[in-house]
Amino acid sequence: MDIFRARVRSLFHKPQVESELGKEMRFHLEQQTAENIAGGMNSEEARLAALRSIGGVTQILEECRDMRRTNYLEECLRDLRYAARTLLANPGFSIVIVLTMALSLGANTAIFSVIDGVLLRSLPYPQPDRLVRLFLSVPEYPKFPINPFDFHDYRERAKSFESLAAYTHDDLELSGVDEPIRLSAFAVTSGFFHVLGVNPLMGREFSTKEELPKSDQAVILSNRIWRTRFGARADIIGQKLTISGRPVIVVGVLPPAVEHPGNMYRAVSYGDTVDAWVPFTFEGNSSERGSHFLDCIGRLKPGVTPERAQSEMNDLMAQMAREHEGDRNWKVMVIPLKQEITGKSQRLLFVVLGAAAALLVIACVNAANLLLARASIRQREIALRSALGAQKSRLIRQMLTESLLISLVGAVLGCLIAVGGVRALVSLLPANFPRVGDIHVNGLMFLFALGVSLATGILFGLAPAIQSSSTDLVKPLRESGRSTTSSAAALRLRDGLVICEVALACLLVIGAGLMLRSFVNLLRTDPGFHSDHVLTASISLPEVRYKTPESVGIFYDKLVRQLGSAQGVRFVGIGSDLPWTGYDDNAGGFHVEGETPPPGQFFHARYHMATSDFFRTLGIALVEGRYFTAHDTKDSGKVLVINRAMALRYWRTTKIIGRRMTFSDKPKDADWMTIVGVVGDVKDTPASDGAEPAFWWPVSQAPFSPVEMAVALTGSADMGSMANELRATVRELDPDLAVADIRPMEKVAGNSYSASRFALFLIGLFALLALSLAAIGTYGIISYSVNQRSHEFGVRMALGASSRDVLGSVVKEGMRLSLLGIVVGVGCGLALGRLLASLLYGVHASDPTTIASACFVIISASALACFIPARRATRNDPMQVLRAE
Repeated sequence: MDIFRARVRSLFHKPQVESELGKEMRFHLEQQTAENIAGGMNSEEARLAALRSIGGVTQILEECRDMRRTNYLEECLRDLRYAARTLLANPGFSIVIVLTMALSLGANTAIFSVIDGVLLRSLPYPQPDRLVRLFLSVPEYPKFPINPFDFHDYRERAKSFESLAAYTHDDLELSGVDEPIRLSAFAVTSGFFHVLGVNPLMGREFSTKEELPKSDQAVILSNRIWRTRFGARADIIGQKLTISGRPVIVVGVLPPAVEHPGNMYRAVSYGDTVDAWVPFTFEGNSSERGSHFLDCIGRLKPGVTPERAQSEMNDLMAQMAREHEGDRNWKVMVIPLKQEITGKSQRLLFVVLGAAAALLVIACVNAANLLLARASIRQREIALRSALGAQKSRLIRQMLTESLLISLVGAVLGCLIAVGGVRALVSLLPANFPRVGDIHVNGLMFLFALGVSLATGILFGLAPAIQSSSTDLVKPLRESGRSTTSSAAALRLRDGLVICEVALACLLVIGAGLMLRSFVNLLRTDPGFHSDHVLTASISLPEVRYKTPESVGIFYDKLVRQLGSAQGVRFVGIGSDLPWTGYDDNAGGFHVEGETPPPGQFFHARYHMATSDFFRTLGIALVEGRYFTAHDTKDSGKVLVINRAMALRYWRTTKIIGRRMTFSDKPKDADWMTIVGVVGDVKDTPASDGAEPAFWWPVSQAPFSPVEMAVALTGSADMGSMANELRATVRELDPDLAVADIRPMEKVAGNSYSASRFALFLIGLFALLALSLAAIGTYGIISYSVNQRSHEFGVRMALGASSRDVLGSVVKEGMRLSLLGIVVGVGCGLALGRLLASLLYGVHASDPTTIASACFVIISASALACFIPARRATRNDPMQVLRAE
């Protein structure tokens, strides 16, 4: 430890240590001199004798310094100081190269932070690798929710799981505590939190007794609701609340930051806010297995793989299929929870990371080219240092130190860019993007930036360092009177680097062009509805107060009438769902009069409910027939409105109006539903291949009471006025009802474009930066070439060459490199196009128009980059150039 402290002291307090070493050497010299004087010598002879007896003072001092073993570090510090002085002496060069590295390192570090938060970091549950999601699958529905009684059998009979739980989205109304509010809630089976590895902060989890019908009502509150709505009351356990019109007892409060695992049916994304949980009750006939709406999550036993669990579950499903007709043909999928959460985002993130990595490579190539050009200018200096005895390894280390210093300074600036970049990325991420809350700046991000900066510093510094240290010593020293010329190897290396960066820039520009074409195609696609100046909201009627479809219909009739009479409101519509909100409830097994389904298939379609003006409010076009009217009541004949997709798929005639369908296997006349209208198609998402078959019941004739309905208003009034009118009207009709999710329809529609918009923005930004860097690199190499060939151009122009000849010669050289880069880039683009295919809409990854446009952009940028130095070459006076040489 003493030796280590001495070495540290000699490294960081060198002047003081050197002073002490000098004093010690003088002390020994004076002692020996004194002894010699005492022996009879005069002072001069005594000093000389002392010097002879001690030996070479300088050598002894160097030996003492060597014993500290800090020479290497001292040399590195000297190299670092020299590199800093060199860079400060060339501020233009230093600023360009440092900013180039900072932008590319910042972009990569920010993207890495997103990937770390979304893909690399473990889920916030104990032993998250053992958590899996279970789904059913058939060819018509590759991924489908679970039937409640199927789940009950799974829990009783499956052997691969330590525990299983099911849950379904079931929002609630909290009233009696200040203003009524909507709670984002889930009905869960017993053991749900045990599966996740979460213990309540207070109270307990649900028991199996609470799964029985007519059991006491219970609720578990989130930590957030407990604190914000109930002031973190310590006596909250056992308190009675009014939730959805029913008295319930609080049995538990969860700890902070419990993450929702995500669900499929009426989806709430992973990590989104959940306010409350209630027990799921098993009701109905256990032999009927046709209704599927539960999400299922399980914790595997130690050592059991998802593949083994899936095999066991399919064996169990085959056994259950022999017991229940409704379980036939279904297969079970067991998917790791992390894969289920992040699977859809992986390709998008890796494409963006690939674009950022390509930008980093372009920046490294640019830096290497700049350093090579600078090293060519320093050939005489390097040759002189070699002639004076500098070793090749010493020269390489000196130049690597310069490149590492550039990269580290770029990394510091890049981290500052990344901090802002992470915040910007989070704000730009698509709607419902998973694990957004886990994305933030942390130490790993800075370690990543440091590691990448060191790697890139070595990468772009090694080639120039080796090239420069291999310089012929004689030629640069002889060329002291004229500009030095690079070797053929150096020129080939620089040309290859330019080709590389042009190829990567071409690849990114092609990708950006494809994303732009895809986004434009999405915007041009007719959504099938109008979103301008439409206000939407959500209302949930508690079943305890609205027990029958008639009572539900009366409430919505009053709401529509009162809102419709408000000033500035033109149309008011009530529907079971809004377009592009993820609704996918299906009804199957109905019969179409006069038609039969294909062998092995059955009729199925999305089912919806709507009031008479719902279609008008949203601008959904009427293709044939009529919309619902006030005459379509519970006492009138049953009617339906279907979409065009359903008409084309299930009827072999163009005359659809008056056709009938029923859900009864032995229908009476009153069981048939008559089609009175056909409306235009609205796809599930803008990028869907087509609309699914769908039909609408009038709200007044719906076979069951809708739990939650969407309200849509349009008119001349502003959004704020319509929102206030909606709240006031609902409060007047039922003071205990909450109005939730008030937002413009434009925002609902805009969220559906967010993934494409995000990919287009980032890839487009990277492509623009790459194009700029490639143009700068081409400009740099051509400009350097012009400087190197100034003597040649002077001679040619003196011998009669025209400015056009010189201009053409320079531009031809640059365009040759650019065209080679474009060929390589297009080839890579065609090879890697399949990675973008899932992100594109209406355009093929090898679209010739896009590729041709990208090539034109690259050629134009390259031509401009070549023209500027070429124009400068033609303006040189031949006599001045020759005289200078």
